[in-house]
Amino acid sequence: MAKIAEFREPLLGHTLEIEMVPVDELQVIEIQRRPSQYHVKRLVESMRKLGFLVPLIGIRRDDRVIIIDGQHRFLAARELGVGELPVIIVPERLAFDLMELNVEKQMSLREKAYVALNVYRWWLEVDPKKKETDLELRDAVESAHYVTLGLAYEKAPKLFGSAYESILHRVDRWLDLPLVEALSARERRAEMVLEVEQLVREAVAKLQELGVNHPFLPRAVVSFASPIGRKRIIEEGYEEVMQRLAENVRQLVEDPRQFLSFRYEEELA
Repeated sequence: MAKIAEFREPLLGHTLEIEMVPVDELQVIEIQRRPSQYHVKRLVESMRKLGFLVPLIGIRRDDRVIIIDGQHRFLAARELGVGELPVIIVPERLAFDLMELNVEKQMSLREKAYVALNVYRWWLEVDPKKKETDLELRDAVESAHYVTLGLAYEKAPKLFGSAYESILHRVDRWLDLPLVEALSARERRAEMVLEVEQLVREAVAKLQELGVNHPFLPRAVVSFASPIGRKRIIEEGYEEVMQRLAENVRQLVEDPRQFLSFRYEEELA
């Protein structure tokens, strides 16, 4: 890597560097959308006419540079056989905020959950004694329930995550524990989501046998079985709510006909 320059970002004073980095030392950050081949093709055509004009943005990790903004430009340049690319190196603490702010489309729930989990693990590595309730962590991770969902998605990528978000957003609160301890509690919370997920899949199968079909049927099942309904203020804790939710879905599996009078179209509107 050849350092070209170092400068201070003019608003907040971050120290940034510009380096020419060999392509084989560049890597796209783990949590990133699948690239659009159409977009890559357009960039290839543009670069043939104009060159590579906009640097990548990345962070330095071990002996590599991780790209957090510029995945498509990187792929297009590699397709053209470019050997090295200009990269603006930013502090790692900014990586996840930059990735979220610079996306072309709004992140899906799964993407938000993966990003939140990665930020959480980064803080765990940097300061394992930092509490979840620390304002610096809470500012970096938008909501505690995204971390729980991230852990659940890791074990079940096809999780019906959006079915549980309304409940989790209201009951999955920050833990007054250091991260080194809180992670285990989060993993247990994720397991509870997965236990409910299995029951929801069984309930959906039973309802489909009765001829009930809807593109958001898993979400309708959770809405039907929710022990908190549309309440804004929830006094019950996470474990109690999820246990009651699991029990309600279990009863639905045993008697799916009780769902037939449920106006789920209105609930999901």
